[in-house]
Amino acid sequence: MRHRVETAPESESIVLQTAERQLWCAVLDRALDDAMDKVAAASGPRERVRLCNEARQWFMSNGQEFRIACDGAGFDPDHLRSRILTMFPAEKEQAA
Repeated sequence: MRHRVETAPESESIVLQTAERQLWCAVLDRALDDAMDKVAAASGPRERVRLCNEARQWFMSNGQEFRIACDGAGFDPDHLRSRILTMFPAEKEQAA
């Protein structure tokens, strides 16, 4: 879920909006990596599991923070959430 947004150098407003969008895309990308157990840094296996579960819960809860991140990145939160949730293994598989 890497995104590159072209910037128009003629407008400072567009550049600022683009930078903000890229930041929100990076937030969503990091959360998805964490949710898919591609945690960047963890002090141990328990921490890794905790971060993965927190990230999955962030997507599943459909809370205000998630919706703000989607809006800032230019994504429809309901559509993105439905797509991302299909990527998570079923609960039975997680317990195994």
